[in-house]
Formats: sequence, C-alpha cells, structure tokens
Amino acid sequence: MSSVPAAIPTDQHDKDDAPGPSPALVDYARRVADEHHAKHGKPITRDLLRARLGVSNQLASDLLRTLHKAPDAM
Repeated sequence: MSSVPAAIPTDQHDKDDAPGPSPALVDYARRVADEHHAKHGKPITRDLLRARLGVSNQLASDLLRTLHKAPDAM
C-alpha cells in the first residue's frame, strides 16, 4: 500500500515562484497515470485520477494539464 504525498501549502510569497501542483504530487500523479495506461491501454481520466489521489476536481485537472505539458522522464 503506497501513501499519497501530502500537498505542500504555499504562502503568498511563493505563488509567483512556483505556480501549480507540487513536484512530488506531479511525480506521484505521473506514476498513477502511467500504471493506468499500462493496465488499460488508454490515458487516465480526470475523475479516475481524482479518485485515486483523493484530490479535488480542480487539482486533478491541474495535474493532468501539467502531465500533458511536461515531457516524459523516459
């Protein structure tokens, strides 16, 4: 059983420096999305990612957007 990385709160000063989800959460979301694709042969949906990570719809959407923009690590 794996644990979900905690969301890292940002204060007002950090908003301009690092917008979007924390890198640890993006990495975890990428692993979940990759596992889903390997098992089912299709990309994970926002709703499935939301359920797997236990995050809001907005955060799941932001994570998917980040994953689609970022090149694969491999």
